[in-house]
Order: sequence, then C-alpha cells, then structure tokens
Amino acid sequence: MVREVDYAPKPIDPDFLSKPQEYPETGKHHDHKILAEGIQREDANGNPYPTKLGIHGTHVGVDWETCIADGVCMDVCPTDVYEWAFVPGVKGTGNDKVMEKGSDDWNQYRTDKTDMVREVDCIDCMACEVACPTHAIKINVGVNV
Repeated sequence: MVREVDYAPKPIDPDFLSKPQEYPETGKHHDHKILAEGIQREDANGNPYPTKLGIHGTHVGVDWETCIADGVCMDVCPTDVYEWAFVPGVKGTGNDKVMEKGSDDWNQYRTDKTDMVREVDCIDCMACEVACPTHAIKINVGVNV
C-alpha cells in the first residue's frame, strides 16, 4: 500500500554514483553506505523535500526521499535483499510501520523505508527497480559493496 506524502517523489538519479560532489558519502547504515544524508534536495516539483535522508546503498541504491513504503520491491525480490527499516526482520507490502501524520516519526521520515539489509545478496535481476512505483531504486550492476 502506497503511503500518502506531502511532496512529489522524484525518481532516483540513475547517475548518483558518478556525482560525488552532489551525493557525497555521509555515513553508514547496517552494512551499506549512505550518500547525501543531511543535504537538502528537491522533489519532482522543484520544492525542497521535507526530509534529508539521502540514498542508501551503492550496488542497490534506494533514495529514501523517493521511497514511500509501497513494499513491492520486497515482494518481487528473489533473494530477500530488503526489509522494513522500522520493522526489522519484516518485509512485504502492507507490513511497514505506519507513521501518523504530525508524529515525530512522520516529521523525521514521512514513511517507513525499504532497507537493503542484504545488499550483497542482490543478483542484479532488476525486479525491484522495475516494480517500484516511484522509481526509488537503482541497481548498479558491477558495483561491489
């Protein structure tokens, strides 16, 4: 189930790895890199995103601004790369943590996020990238984690 947000999700920049000035490495989460966390970016309408969560992962890149908790990526992944960030160990459409509008979680994240906790298990099938309704995912074939 797609969660309602107050911004216009913009597809992940397919060239984010080749733009270190725009998407610098800013941290780590689990075993994956975070790029551009804390950096203000614009949504599809040119307005500032209300969050600054960045892109998580390199081989499997998920733009946490663009991710609106649809969950289909988890449903189609044959190697269980993903789970919900706020419901660890759980995956799939409709199993995300629902964030009440105006709550602290809402203000910080807007929705639960797809977390690539097993990025190394990705087999480059592209099923998640194709299925994502907001185009939040970019599989970078040949990139090692």
